[in-house]
Amino acid sequence: MMFNSTMTEITNLAISLLDFNKGQLVGLPKNPRFFRDYRYEAMKKSIQDSPEMLELRELIVFPMNDRYIVVCGNLRLRACKELGYTELPCKVLDASTDVKKLREYATKDNVNFGENDLDVMSNEWDKTELADWGVEFEPEKPKDEFKDRFDSLNDDTAVYPLIPKYDEKHELFIIESANEVDSNWLRERLGMQRMRSYKTGKVSKSNVIDIKDVRIALEGEKK
Repeated sequence: MMFNSTMTEITNLAISLLDFNKGQLVGLPKNPRFFRDYRYEAMKKSIQDSPEMLELRELIVFPMNDRYIVVCGNLRLRACKELGYTELPCKVLDASTDVKKLREYATKDNVNFGENDLDVMSNEWDKTELADWGVEFEPEKPKDEFKDRFDSLNDDTAVYPLIPKYDEKHELFIIESANEVDSNWLRERLGMQRMRSYKTGKVSKSNVIDIKDVRIALEGEKK
């Protein structure tokens, strides 16, 4: 496949001649790329450990007024400035390059088209090395034993809960309420607004009522 190159060979340019893309070229918005602090520091460490990578993935710049706007590699430029570099390998775009192409280059340079297979990386690569090179793994979630037990329940294994006050199994009735109005009505009818807690013994709002109190409330309504 043939293509027309709009770039020269790699050229080492003084950092003093390189400008961050701040939107100074009409039609090319400022660089939208940023790293959170810890990822930026990981990138700096990567440059320190493997400076030859700068030549393998050089900056792409556009000439303007005897200087150069960095189209691809603004964060690398920032990191290299902080690391004390005085010049960097760059590919210089032709001055006639259409600004639409500049936007395309800037965007595609920041797009990750693929995804890492984290299973392969976890099992076949050295995770310590990967962390040093800036690869992130999602932290393992702590095991939720209650959720595991709940998910494993079925009609054959489910049991009624133990009520601490009695420390034994009792038949359980569940009354379903779709809204707060109905639940408050039920509390009022059953006298549950101020019940003695079976857990603490204190009188307060409760969802637990003794069957005797239910019977008294229901029989009272019939009279």
